Amino acid sequence: MDISKICFNCMKGEVDEDGVCNCCGKQFSDIKLSESYLPVGSFLREKYLMGRVLGEGGFGITYIGYDINLDTQVAIKEFFPRNYASRARGTGAQVIPNEGDAEIFFYKQRDKFLGEAKRLAKFRNTPAVVSVLDFFKDNGTAYLVMTYINGMTLRKLLDYSGGRITVEEALKIIEPIMLALKEIHESGFIHRDISPDNIMISDLSNRVYLIDFGTARANSAEEDKTISVFKKSGYTPPEQLRTKGKQGPWTDIYALCGTIYRCITGIKPLDVTDRLFGEELIRPSGYGISISPQIEDAIMKGLEIHNEDRFQTMDDLYDAIYKSDAWLNASDEEYTKVIAAVRNFKIHGNPRPKIETIYKKMAESNEQAPAVSRPAYENEEEEILRVVEEYKKSPEYQSAYEQFIKEDPTYLRQLEYEKVKETVRNFKKKSEMNISEKEIIDDYMRRKSENSDSAI
Repeated sequence: MDISKICFNCMKGEVDEDGVCNCCGKQFSDIKLSESYLPVGSFLREKYLMGRVLGEGGFGITYIGYDINLDTQVAIKEFFPRNYASRARGTGAQVIPNEGDAEIFFYKQRDKFLGEAKRLAKFRNTPAVVSVLDFFKDNGTAYLVMTYINGMTLRKLLDYSGGRITVEEALKIIEPIMLALKEIHESGFIHRDISPDNIMISDLSNRVYLIDFGTARANSAEEDKTISVFKKSGYTPPEQLRTKGKQGPWTDIYALCGTIYRCITGIKPLDVTDRLFGEELIRPSGYGISISPQIEDAIMKGLEIHNEDRFQTMDDLYDAIYKSDAWLNASDEEYTKVIAAVRNFKIHGNPRPKIETIYKKMAESNEQAPAVSRPAYENEEEEILRVVEEYKKSPEYQSAYEQFIKEDPTYLRQLEYEKVKETVRNFKKKSEMNISEKEIIDDYMRRKSENSDSAI
């Protein structure tokens, strides 16, 4: 790999003279930059080259990186509690804790972050857990280096699947996560941040992984129960909102059952604060979901407000679902559709090159020129949507539809997203518009999802 030409978006391909990656098709302008992030192209320990941000939360930022010694992609988690520290101006990398109690908290939690990384490294051979490769202090903070998973989150998979999946599909995906959590809990560790955002499905192997242990902690000494309050709406139980809440395996059980609930209903569970004020969580069957009473009762028990009313161990939850007559009698064919959809990304020969080929042919024949002329509408968004609708009529799209999309809605949504992005970029160049690509794309995909599974 020629480091001087590496793509900071995927850390796998090289950019051409126009700055376009030969692997992911992205440009540097596609990368979100911020003073809060480590500079793209900087190094950690003269070993890890930093790329774009993969995700961020209240306590950390995760980047894609490149290990120049092993010649491979990695994911790098930086301890960065936003409310307690900031990036020093002019340094580009140094993290400075705020003064007073915030400074005490920062250093205590930084050391605990490294201690938990050390414990997590013990699970490097546990299926469904991303392997910890390295951890260290640098730039005044701490870093955790992990195996990079090239795939999609469960939340993204739900988006591609019309918002929800069947009970059987969801439980098949969740099963390896539950088995991994059993081992994690038996080692005295809890995750504390389970949601569709933190479950990954690999494009290459279709294996399922639990990621982002940034808020994980040991379930032990009393003093540990006062370290932090963390909330993710819909998935966080009440004990996690209190500095001295009694947290344990039942905490992860609530979040995991909330994730299952979201998968099968298409609706995020009611926020726990609303439930504490008397609002009732509707059972999946209340939305017309086809689900056995046994499995539904198990999910709802895992979502009980009071932790003593939930399953106390992951073993109990596992047995209630996967050893129930309802699950044992389920057809194997019913839960394979989602995994098959992911596998199709690979079977179809990697859809991205096909998409790029379409763009290239259209550019050569100048077919997009009429579509991306200056807008006939005052509303830029509507004009962009019109351009996309025009693309639906093109021979290139129809050919792709006939060959791949009819039998694979997932491929359709990937093609759709890529086309909207390309259309917005070209439209901005032609019309000199000041409009956010990400906002318009996300809004377009959301509206298409709300309008069911209609094809673009």
